[in-house]
Amino acid sequence: MSPLPASSPAPFRAVHRSRIAEFDGLVRALGAWCRAAHVPPATVSRLVLVLDELFTNIVVHGYLEAADGEIVVEAHTHDARVEVTLTDHAPAFNPLLVPKPDTSLPLEARPLGGLGLLFVRSTADELRYQLLDAGTPQPRNWLQFGLNFDTAGPGTS
Repeated sequence: MSPLPASSPAPFRAVHRSRIAEFDGLVRALGAWCRAAHVPPATVSRLVLVLDELFTNIVVHGYLEAADGEIVVEAHTHDARVEVTLTDHAPAFNPLLVPKPDTSLPLEARPLGGLGLLFVRSTADELRYQLLDAGTPQPRNWLQFGLNFDTAGPGTS
């Protein structure tokens, strides 16, 4: 992997309310930042898919669609890799502890849920979670996913 150009922009940071409608603006801003950071288009496509699943899960399942929640999205690049972090104050939830669904079962025998997280786990090159400020009135979920740059062009991931 080659290092990033010296002209990489400062890390990305955006604060959004817990509303699905906020996602499009987030993607536009993050996409512009990714272009400036020289993140390959195929990697940006994977990033948006993973971010969509995680952002939606925070809004729908974490904040239960209450529009006053806050989601902080940060991103940075290093060594041909982009890392995106989502931080929220929704109830503690570690997605790494969710059992992987049994995809060998027939559809009618499968319990609902879990496929989105399975997608995230299989798409991200790395996924990390921490509960920050545990034991305080305002604990935070901290979830980070990393994607190595796709350098061989579209359709290679």
